[in-house]
Amino acid sequence: MSALLDIRDLAVTIPTAEAEVEALRGVSLSLAQNEVVGIVGESGGGKSMIARAVTHMLPGAARMTGGIELDGRDVATLAGPDLQAFRGGDVALCFQSPRSALSPTRTVGKQMADRFRAHAPGGDLRARAVEAFKAVGLREPERQIDRFPHEMSGGMCQRVMIALALACSPRVLIADEPTTGLDVTLTGEILDLIAAQARDGRGVLIISHDIAALSKVCDRLVVIEAGRIVEDGPTRAVIHAPKSDYTRRLIDAVPDIRRKRAVTDEKRGETLMVLSDVGVTYQGRFGRNRKPALAGVNLEIRKGDTIAIVGESGSGKSTLSRTIMGMLKPTTGRVDFRGTDIARLSFGRKRGLRRHMQMVYQDPLDALNPRMSVEDIVSDPLRLVERDAARRSALIDRALTEVGLDPTFRTRLPHELSGGQAQRVGLARALAIDPDLVVLDEPTSALDVTVQAQILTLIRRLTERRDRAYVMVSHDLATVRALCDRVVVVDAGRIVEDGPTEQIFTDPKSPKTRALLDAAPHLADRPKEDA
Repeated sequence: MSALLDIRDLAVTIPTAEAEVEALRGVSLSLAQNEVVGIVGESGGGKSMIARAVTHMLPGAARMTGGIELDGRDVATLAGPDLQAFRGGDVALCFQSPRSALSPTRTVGKQMADRFRAHAPGGDLRARAVEAFKAVGLREPERQIDRFPHEMSGGMCQRVMIALALACSPRVLIADEPTTGLDVTLTGEILDLIAAQARDGRGVLIISHDIAALSKVCDRLVVIEAGRIVEDGPTRAVIHAPKSDYTRRLIDAVPDIRRKRAVTDEKRGETLMVLSDVGVTYQGRFGRNRKPALAGVNLEIRKGDTIAIVGESGSGKSTLSRTIMGMLKPTTGRVDFRGTDIARLSFGRKRGLRRHMQMVYQDPLDALNPRMSVEDIVSDPLRLVERDAARRSALIDRALTEVGLDPTFRTRLPHELSGGQAQRVGLARALAIDPDLVVLDEPTSALDVTVQAQILTLIRRLTERRDRAYVMVSHDLATVRALCDRVVVVDAGRIVEDGPTEQIFTDPKSPKTRALLDAAPHLADRPKEDA
């Protein structure tokens, strides 16, 4: 099979104040027509740098050597109008964070029209935009065309990005982490949509750290570590007979949704929180009520519980977690913490409630104040309960040690931490004041698989103590099965299933639960057959 895109001995060096960083070293790979190739590896390994090199989007000071050919034509030295025609016309890139990549000040329809004007002018641009959005499965494209990115869900924004990339019928489509932060159903839909573009004679490159998801749609997998390709082969061979130790470590770190959770003695303690017929309705424009985000929710949380809240994007998971934390006031019903309706508490008493309830956020680096040291970050909630500086210092050391960090980390700033270290700091901050209830909001979704495994091991160790309740919001069902005793499934603002974890995974009652389980990727799935 002749190569559509051929990369030979590609090297990229980026000078820094301290030294030169070899971002890519001797990278060679090819992509054929009608082929889907996945590039996997950890953050900082060089995956996205390959996409940047192909599309001429490297940092200004970067130096590149090696060859890049598209259908036999040297494209490594393109510039000016030739480069502009190459981008979008020959090679298109779907960026990692679609909402950030789209202009916040223009509707998605106008952004699509801009793309047509630049690369393929002519005709009714609005009608062409509607057809482009319809082709990528965007529902009600005639309505969506006049929306701004902030008015759309993550999955909808990703479909818009794909439509923009395909607007000028590129020969090669590159998708950089296209499913980060999406639920399992959307992840499958978006990857299927991207992979389907290879049927039209294109070549498709998908960059991701989710090797399980890629194993379902890719013909080949390329594994990259520290700027070098350590494995390249058919998906089945890479998954089931990896040659590289690094590939084996990546595969071993992926949690298996079919692995049963070890049975532990349930030691449930006192009732901490009861939600009774809770409903939450956000106000729309001009004070009009919109569709309820939560309706008729009943839930009991007891000390010793480890509860997962799962559901698709927009199902109401985050609204439920924020209501539990007292961040949202229910429109109807009650939220009682130890018998007290928290919605009726004064600001001062609600602030005191933080002593008993803490939250760990989704993106660890975004959740930490960049100007505060680790010591200040962990100390912040401690000021609610401990005025003595010496005792506070001892509690900081204890919290850092509890999450596997050396106390010497207390002087570091967030930008000096890796993603895994930052999430450990977030956990230390939450645990420092010994709360009764901890809410974990997608605690591993922003992390690489190997770092995910480390954080999950830490969380498992913490939950086994049964000295507090944990509520975890997640779309990663394999993680849920490994960690949680109980699963609550939310759909359209309502709890559609609530039961013991193994019962939910082996004998689901709700069609929505079955759909979520069917969509969840795992490495033993048979990769797609050759055409």
